[in-house]
Amino acid sequence: MTVEIANIVGSGDLGVELDVEALEADLSTPYSEYDPSNYHGLYVRLEEGGPLITIYRSGKYIISGCSSEESLHETNEEFLGMLANLGVIGRDAQTRFTVENVVCTAMLDNLVSLNALAIGLGLEVTEYEPEQFPGLVYRPEEIGAVLLVFANGKMVITGAKDIETAESAYNHLQTRIQELV
Repeated sequence: MTVEIANIVGSGDLGVELDVEALEADLSTPYSEYDPSNYHGLYVRLEEGGPLITIYRSGKYIISGCSSEESLHETNEEFLGMLANLGVIGRDAQTRFTVENVVCTAMLDNLVSLNALAIGLGLEVTEYEPEQFPGLVYRPEEIGAVLLVFANGKMVITGAKDIETAESAYNHLQTRIQELV
C-alpha cells in the first residue's frame, strides 16, 4: 500500500486587517500578484514554483501546494517571519494555523468494475455517473475523507485532516473490496 501526499492545504489567521495592495508593494518577492478586479486575495509564492499563499484583507490566509506537512509548516513559518520583518505582525504574534485538507493519491491492489463497486458499497454512500465524471465518489460515513476511484485503479483521497486518516480511508476501501469479491 502506498498512499502518497499530493497536496496539503492549511489556513491561518493573523488577527489583523491588512491593506493587501500595500502589502504586495512591500513584499520582497517577485512572485506575488494582486488584481482586485479578478480576485480579492493577494497571491504570494516565496520562491518560483513554491507553495501558493493567498492572503485576504481580513488577515486570513491559505497555503496550498505543499507536498508534506513539514513543508506546509516551514512555509507558514517563513511567511510569518516575512510579515514580522515588514512590521505587519509582531515577532511573538499569536496566529492560528491549522491543516485543513490532505489530498493523497493511491493505487488499488485490484481493478474493479466501478458499476459493481457502486452497488456493493451502497448507493447511499457512492456517486457514479460516468457521463458526468469518470470516477466513483465514495463517502464512507465512518471515515473523515472522500475517495475518488477511477477505472484504471487510481484513486484520490481528499478531505482528510492528516495522512493517517487518508491511509485509514485507503485500508477501509481495500477491505470493503475484498469483502465484495
